Amino acid sequence: MIDEREVREMLLRRAHTVPAMVIDTPKAVRRARRRLLVNGVVTAVAAVAITVATIAGIEAIRTAPVPIDRPTPSPAPGVLRAKGEVLSFTGRSFGRAPGDLVAVNPQTGEERVLVENLSTVYSARWSADGRWVAYETDGEGGNWDLWVVAESQEPRLVATGAQPFLMADVGLEWMWSPTGAQLAVTTDSTLTRTIDLTTGETTDIGIVAGGRGKPDVTPHWAWSPDGTRIAFQMPRGALSTVDVRSGERSLLVRLPFEDFEWIDAILWSPDGASIAVRTASGSGVGRLFAVDADGSNVRVLADYSDQRGVDWSPDGTRLAFAERSGPDWRIQIWVAPMDGAAPVEIGSVSFAGCTYIYKCGLTWSPDGSQIAFHKDDGLGVTVFDVNEARETEPIDELTYTSWAGGRYVRPSLP
Repeated sequence: MIDEREVREMLLRRAHTVPAMVIDTPKAVRRARRRLLVNGVVTAVAAVAITVATIAGIEAIRTAPVPIDRPTPSPAPGVLRAKGEVLSFTGRSFGRAPGDLVAVNPQTGEERVLVENLSTVYSARWSADGRWVAYETDGEGGNWDLWVVAESQEPRLVATGAQPFLMADVGLEWMWSPTGAQLAVTTDSTLTRTIDLTTGETTDIGIVAGGRGKPDVTPHWAWSPDGTRIAFQMPRGALSTVDVRSGERSLLVRLPFEDFEWIDAILWSPDGASIAVRTASGSGVGRLFAVDADGSNVRVLADYSDQRGVDWSPDGTRLAFAERSGPDWRIQIWVAPMDGAAPVEIGSVSFAGCTYIYKCGLTWSPDGSQIAFHKDDGLGVTVFDVNEARETEPIDELTYTSWAGGRYVRPSLP
C-alpha cells in the first residue's frame, strides 16, 4: 500500500536537489473561476478551491533566460507610477484580442503604454514604490507566466504556472513586498520563495499552507509592513509567521475556530500593530477577527455574518468592513477602531449588484477621511464620510481603483 506522506516527502526532497526548475504556483478561487469561464462556463464560482501542482523551484532572475520560442513583450519607456495611475488592459478579455498593458490617469483618462501586444493579462500590480509592475499573462500550452517590468528595462519572465484544470488549477500565487522590489511566489505544496528583483537573489522560506489548512488550496497570507515577516494560515485556526530572511517559523495564535470554518483572508495593518483575519464556512457566513501582531488581544469584530469587503485605514488604526444583514438584507458599512471601542456603522447600501462577493468591495481614500463601496450595479461607487457618518458624492470606477492601489484584475462575466 502506498504511503501518501512518504511519497510527498520523497518528492519534496527531490525538489530541493533540482538546481533550477520553473515554479508552479496556485491561485485557486480566482484561477478556477477563470478556467471555468475560458471553457464557456458562465456560472459564477465564489468559493471552489482545489489546486493540483508539480513540485518545482524558481531561478534567480539574472540567470533566468526567456526561452527562444517565447517572444519577449515590447516595453515602453517610463514605468514609474505617477498621479495615482491605474493599471488596465486594452485588449478584449474574453474575445482573446491582443492589447497593451497601460497605466491610466484617473483624473484625465489618459493612457500610457507599459507593455505592448499581450495576448491577455490576468492581473497586474504596482510594487510598493511604484517603480515596478508585475503581471500575469498567457504562457505556453495554456500556462500562466509572471513577468516584471521596470523603467528602462526589458520585461523579464520570473515564474510559470502549470496548465489549469476544470475546478482546480496550479496558477500563480504571488504578492509584492510593502517595502521594495521584492516578490513572494508560492507553489501549492512545495516551497515559497522571495525574489529580490534588483539583485536577482531568491530565498526559500518553506511551505506556506493553503486554504482550509490544506497545502493544495489557495494560500492566504500577508506581508508585514516592515517587510520582515509573512503571516499565513495553518490547520484548525492557527495563524503563523515566517521570517523572510531566515525561514524561521513561529505560531502566532490559534483562533477559536469551529467545525467547517477556515481562513478566507489575512490583512496586516499598515502600522504593523494588528492583523485582521476573515473566515468563511460551509454555511456561507464567516467571522472577522482582529489580533495584535504579537498574537495577543484576540477579538471578534463580526460574528457569523455575510461579509462583503474589509480594508485597513491608511494609518492602521481602524478597520472597515461590510456585511449583509437586517430584514431588508442591506449591506452595512462598519468602522472598528483598534483602541478597543465597538464598531460603528457609518452607512448602508442596497444589496443589488453584489450577488457574489467578488462583485463588491470597499477601500479607504488615501487621506483616510472617506470609505468607498463598489458594486456592479452600474450606479457608480458609494462614498461615505468616516467622521460624520454620511453619504457623499459618488466617485467613478477609475478613482475607486486608484484608491485601492491601482491594480488590474481581469473582469469576470456577469
